[in-house]
Amino acid sequence: MKALMYVGIGQMEVQEIPQPDGPFLVKVLGCTICGTDLKTWKQGHPYFKPPTILGHEFYGRVERAPEVTGYKPGDYVVVAPYGECGDCEDCKRGLPELCENKDYVETGAFCEMIEVPLSFVDRGVIRLNGPEYVYALTEPLACVLTALNQLEIRPEDRVLIVGGGPMGTLAAMTLLEDGVTVKVGEINPVRQEKLRSWGIPCDTTDNCYAEGKYDKIIVAVNVPALVEEAVGKVRDGGKVHVFAGLPSDTVLKIPAKALHYRFVQIMGCSGYALPAFHRAFAMIKKNPARYQALITHRFPLEKGQEAMQTLARGEAFKIMIEP
Repeated sequence: MKALMYVGIGQMEVQEIPQPDGPFLVKVLGCTICGTDLKTWKQGHPYFKPPTILGHEFYGRVERAPEVTGYKPGDYVVVAPYGECGDCEDCKRGLPELCENKDYVETGAFCEMIEVPLSFVDRGVIRLNGPEYVYALTEPLACVLTALNQLEIRPEDRVLIVGGGPMGTLAAMTLLEDGVTVKVGEINPVRQEKLRSWGIPCDTTDNCYAEGKYDKIIVAVNVPALVEEAVGKVRDGGKVHVFAGLPSDTVLKIPAKALHYRFVQIMGCSGYALPAFHRAFAMIKKNPARYQALITHRFPLEKGQEAMQTLARGEAFKIMIEP
C-alpha cells in the first residue's frame, strides 16, 4: 500500500510498504493534520522517530471484518486512534488519559489501510451513515472536551482562549454552544476573519486583556511566555490551562504569589479518554456543517509535503490528507 512517510525534519515522501493483513481493516478515506504532526515535521519529536507514519485523526471504510464484530466491508466508520484499558490503577483512580495499557491502532493514518485490534473494535470504532469526512475531527474535539471538563467552567465565567487555531476554535465553539462568555486572542488577521465569520468573538490577545479579567484562560499556543502572562492576567482564584504542548524541558517562571496569595490554579492535559471521544462524535453529529467549516483544504496523499508546507505558512486552517 501507499503511505506518506515522515522521513526527517521537513521531509515527507510517499512510499510503498506492506499492507496490514489483520482481521479488521479500515481503508483510510481522510486524515486531518494535527498540531503534533506539524510540529514533528518542522522540528522532530521524541515519540515519532523517522521513518514513521504520522496522522491519527481519521475516518474510513471497513475493508475486512469478522461477522462477530457487527461490521461488514463497505461500512463507513470513524476510529479512535487509542483507548484506555479501564482496569489499571490510573483508570481506576479517574485518570484514564494516563492509562499505560492503552489499545492502539497499528500505525499512523497517513496511509491507505489501518489495522484495528479486534479487542478494540467494540469500544473504539463508531459507524457513520456515509463518507462524512467531518468526523475526522472527533479526536481533536475529544481532546478539547477533556480540557474543558478539567477546567470546570461555570455559566457565569468569562473565558479567554489564547490562540485561534483549530483546537482553540473547537474550544470556543463548544463554550459558545453552552452559553459561556468567551473570546479568542489571535494575532493572525486571516484567522481573525475566519473566526468572526463563524460567529466567534476575537481580537488580539493584548486587546482582550485590556477588556478586563477572565475567570479561566486556555493557552492554546505553544509559547511559554503566553502561559506566564496568563497567570499574571487571570482573575484571582482563576484557572490557567496549558493546553498547547510545550517542549518537555520548558521551565515556566510563575510567581509564588499567584499560587499562594491569589489562589490561581495552573493545569494542563493531553489526549482524551473514550467517553470524551463518544461525546465529541455526538456533538459533531448534531451540527456537522459547523464543524466541517474548519477543514479548509484537502490534499491527496501524494501532495503530503505540500500540505505540510501550506499549513506551516499559515495559509490553511485544518488540512485533510486523502489517500
